[in-house]
Amino acid sequence: MESRKKRRKRSKRLTSSRYKIRVRYKYHYYRWINTKDYGSYKDIYEKYKDKGYTFWCVPKGDPVFANPGLETMGEQLDSVVSYNGNYEIPTRYFERDYAGDLVVVKPFLLPETRLTPEHPVLYCGSTPQKSKWYDPQTRPSLKKEWKPASELTRDDWVFFPIFKGNREADPELLYLLGLYMAEGYPTGKQVCFSLGHHERELAERICRMVAKHWNVRATINSHRSGLSVRLSKESLADFMRKEFGSRAFNKKIPSWILEQRNPRPFLDGWIQGDGFRRGNTWRLHTSSRTAAYQALLIGSRLGIIPAIYRDDREGRHLIEGRRVNAKPSYEVRFHPEGSKYSNKESHVVRTRNGYWIRIKEIQREKFSGKVCNMETPSNTYLLSFIVHNCADLPPEFSSQDGTWTGYRLDGDKTHTASTLKRYGRHKSWVDSSYKFEGKPVILVYNASR
Repeated sequence: MESRKKRRKRSKRLTSSRYKIRVRYKYHYYRWINTKDYGSYKDIYEKYKDKGYTFWCVPKGDPVFANPGLETMGEQLDSVVSYNGNYEIPTRYFERDYAGDLVVVKPFLLPETRLTPEHPVLYCGSTPQKSKWYDPQTRPSLKKEWKPASELTRDDWVFFPIFKGNREADPELLYLLGLYMAEGYPTGKQVCFSLGHHERELAERICRMVAKHWNVRATINSHRSGLSVRLSKESLADFMRKEFGSRAFNKKIPSWILEQRNPRPFLDGWIQGDGFRRGNTWRLHTSSRTAAYQALLIGSRLGIIPAIYRDDREGRHLIEGRRVNAKPSYEVRFHPEGSKYSNKESHVVRTRNGYWIRIKEIQREKFSGKVCNMETPSNTYLLSFIVHNCADLPPEFSSQDGTWTGYRLDGDKTHTASTLKRYGRHKSWVDSSYKFEGKPVILVYNASR
């Protein structure tokens, strides 16, 4: 048996260099671990906050779905789209300098999204579907989990929610506004629609709808390149300029149209003016990135996730004999019956709350600049798919064994004074053997020396 003197020397040696503590992790038995740091959470946090790391960030200026449709990270946003498909008001913003790799995730149909490697993404894995008649197909497992962007694979699926809305409007008025979205523009005190020579019947229909819904008389003018429907009403011109934008490349769909219970009449008018139907494919062309992204929200309401293709060729084009610089344009394709390659069930699967969309490609790129994040009540927001926000991670309680585990050290950017006030006096330690998303953690509670 070990003598008392030897035990005292051993204890003194351990306490001078490190601590040995007895802990019980979630779903595990008690075990002894060695740690260099042991004490109150407040003390350990103060010691490591400058050595911590802040993550879960998006490059400043990248798009995020907000009200009325698309904004950029780094702005003080009024509201953003969350996992439940509703708008939520962000409660906190931060940004920092970052130099390193970004993970570029490109799902089928959706635009690509850039994230710092540790940013959690809502995902589910794949489940093989076997058949003796066809090649094995993959489907989402529908088991929602969070995974760092750096660990995503092409077998994973990301989530796009169904955008909610309960507004009601006259279908014919929505169709007229869809035509305006495609062909209309304000100029001075007038509102104009630009049509082709072959669209005389459509021009006359616009005149009838304008008289009915806006109580103003419109005229049809013919010129060298087509027809022009003009109406003079200053208040209407100012309204259209404010709600829809003034130029083609910055046009947007107002939120009160996006939130329509049935946005199909608006989409029909938009396609009538800026697109066409061929077989079971609907195609839209727009030079507005905001409008192209907003088509995703409309499509989610109609049960169709459209594919967005960007054409950023820097060539020159001829317009009425003049050579002009071409701006980037976007093509939005709807496949209502899901028979096209990009809308197969092996790529998109609809559920009650949204769509699981398979990842098509994952790349990495070097980045140096500002990255941003925000906090929302649901701890989620929508880029081109749902990601986690920058909320604090409180200790997790296990009702099965009555223990607490896992407060993570994320650096001072993601901790608030209320968090320290709540957990500051609890016993904690740094356990290098225990990882959360691949990073060291500070563990609190359930320790005895």
